[in-house]
Amino acid sequence: MPLLALLSILVAQAFGSLPIDGIPCQASEGAVLHIHAQLQLYERGKSVTVPEGVGISQLQGCLYWLHTHTSDGFIHIESPVQKSFTLGEFFDIWGQDLSWTKAASVRAPRGKRLAIWVDGRPWHGRDPNAIVLKDQETIVIQSGPPFAQPLKPDWSKL
Repeated sequence: MPLLALLSILVAQAFGSLPIDGIPCQASEGAVLHIHAQLQLYERGKSVTVPEGVGISQLQGCLYWLHTHTSDGFIHIESPVQKSFTLGEFFDIWGQDLSWTKAASVRAPRGKRLAIWVDGRPWHGRDPNAIVLKDQETIVIQSGPPFAQPLKPDWSKL
């Protein structure tokens, strides 16, 4: 990620005033689109936490349309506009890298790619940033071996 882009993200997260990927930080959640996706990350068979509070600025009292409330990987997509959002936008709001070789702190073994599954099916697209977030969809990203058995999300708690 270029240094200027990283600085913009850090300023936006700290002050909550700058949009990230065109997504503003607002005082309340949008109500036109309200869906949830889940992200599971594994580094050689061990779970990597997606932290709570991604996309929520306590300093400014605002949140981005893509955010987390808890550390269980559930991504809340709550927007005042009807549109598709991507995994890349979530990672940008989080301030983490996403590529075929790196997803936050998860890194592919040298010369290999990360394994990516969307709803239990292997994903082989060009760029993981382009994965569209859909309601009650689970995205699993792993480096390995060994590979972990992904958890079945409990959608009833949302």
